[in-house]
This record gives sequence, structure tokens and C-alpha cells, in this order.
Amino acid sequence: MRTLPHDVGRLLRSGHGVFSVTEAQARGITRSRLARLERSALLVRLAKGVYADAAEYAAADEWTAFTQRSRAFTLACGPWAAAAGWSAAAVLGLPVIGTPPAQPLAVVPVGARMASDNVAGRLRAVALAPHHRTYANGCRVTSAPRTIVDVARTSSRAEALVAADAALAAGATVAELRAVVEFQACWRGIRTATWVVDHADGFAESPLETLGRLAFIEYGLPVPVSNAWIDTGQGRYRVDHLLPDRWLVFEGDGALKYDNRLDAGRVVADQREREWQLRELGLEVVRYGWDLARYDHRRLAARFARAIERCPVRPEPVPWWRGPVPHRLGSG
Repeated sequence: MRTLPHDVGRLLRSGHGVFSVTEAQARGITRSRLARLERSALLVRLAKGVYADAAEYAAADEWTAFTQRSRAFTLACGPWAAAAGWSAAAVLGLPVIGTPPAQPLAVVPVGARMASDNVAGRLRAVALAPHHRTYANGCRVTSAPRTIVDVARTSSRAEALVAADAALAAGATVAELRAVVEFQACWRGIRTATWVVDHADGFAESPLETLGRLAFIEYGLPVPVSNAWIDTGQGRYRVDHLLPDRWLVFEGDGALKYDNRLDAGRVVADQREREWQLRELGLEVVRYGWDLARYDHRRLAARFARAIERCPVRPEPVPWWRGPVPHRLGSG
């Protein structure tokens, strides 16, 4: 089986999986050689003058492939271009729960060049403040705050809130998100973006937790605290969602906790011990899974509502805190 030459492989690694003809020529790799590698199905052209490893691209899942096309299209659009929207979210490594768009999106500042569409992607000229552009993972992209507001204007609340929670957890601030909302005050979809910013929570640690919290918000239920620590006396445990005044815990059962793990049996046993300790303290524990959280919020909210009805407000809330714990004995 033929493999890529070492010099081409090094170029791909330095470019995070893509490179341009210009970059190749600077390293002595000619256009004719690139054309031969493409004809041999060792390279694939993802945008004008931009190549990737054909085998890796063919084997990639849909979001990884979309990320590579986004890198390639942005590179092909020139030095003023930045990946934007879900292309930027993919390059930044933000979590995604839907399917990728059909085409990558890149933006340039108004006046830099004309907007255009082609088979490789869509290029738009937009108002773009200098601090709304950055460089991440080998690609020019819109900043995380700009990216979140852009996708929130054009996507479902669920998809946008998952990305927004992750961006806050990674270091973006609510103030930065609000500044972008103000910058785009008259843009289409800004009401949805404002809602997402108002409800984003950097303490959520997974898409499952975000979607679970969204069910509380959408159906007018008391919104729990995300990832609170509780000391049972026998261990310190962090719970996905907590209503302290009702002594009520909600836990997302993510398959990723168990799938393909050699220690899955121990993980399950630890979860059972953890839940027993929480119940011994006097807490009620309600579990939910991905299917309800992603596809049936009405049913999930009804389940949450029944649990809330069973657990009236108590005179004293359960003690809890957020932040690092010095001697971690257990966690969700």
C-alpha cells in the first residue's frame, strides 16, 4: 500500500491536516508532484489549492471531515478570512450535537473582498471587529464569544446552549458574549442569541448536562445548580444538578461513562456506592439519559416535575459548594 512521502506528511502535520500549494512550493514540493499524488488518491483537494491526506479524510467522521474542509476553505480564501459559525465552532473544538452544515463558512471584514459561494464553501463580508478574529488550532477563526453569538443567531437553542456552556467553561466570559450581542444588536436572530447568553452556564461539563438543564428552563421548573459538591461525611461527591432547598439531585446517565471502558464494572459499582451515600444523607436522586435529554424534553420535564412535587422545600437547604476539593473521594 502506497503512503504519502515524508516531506508531504510533515507539511500536513504542521498545517493541522491541510496545506496550500503556496506552502508546498515554499518547501520545494512542485505543483506537478502534488497533482500526481492527487491522481494516485494519496491527496485530496478540499478547496482551491488546498490539500489533505485522502485516506484520513475518507475515514473521518462527519464533523472531523467538516472541520478539515473548514480549515481548507479558510486557507483558500486568503489572509483576511476567518472560519465562522459552525466552521469556527468545529475548529475551536466546541461540542456539537447536530449534523454539520453542508458547506463551510468563512468571513472577511467588510471591504476586504467580495462575498462569494463555490463548491468548497461560503464566504461572507461582515462587520468584524479586530478582537473578533483569532488564530486557533492552525486556522484563522472568529473568537469564541463571536462564534457563540453567531451560531446562536442561526441555530436551535439546544445546539447553541451546548456550545455556549463549553465556551464559558473554557474561559470565555459572559461579559464578552454580551459585548458581541451588543455589537450585533440589530442583526437577524439576535433575540435567540440573547436568550442563549442569558442562560449559559460555564459550570455545565457535558452536552448531556446542558440538555438536562434546558428541560428545566424551557418548562418553567426551578433551575438547579450545576456541578455542586456535597459532603456526605463518608465522601465528597459532585452532582450534575442540585436543588439544594429540596434536597434533590438529578444525574445524567452518559453512555460515555461506561462505553468501551475496561473498568466499566468498577465505574458502575462506584456510581452505586455514590448514590447510596447521597441517599443516606437524605437526598433524593433522579436519573435521566441521552435520548430524553436530546429528543423528548416534554417527557423529561414531566419526570423532573414529578420529582420536584415529591420533594417539598425543606427548612434548611443541603450544604453544598463549588470549586476544587482538597481530598477528592468521589465524583460524578
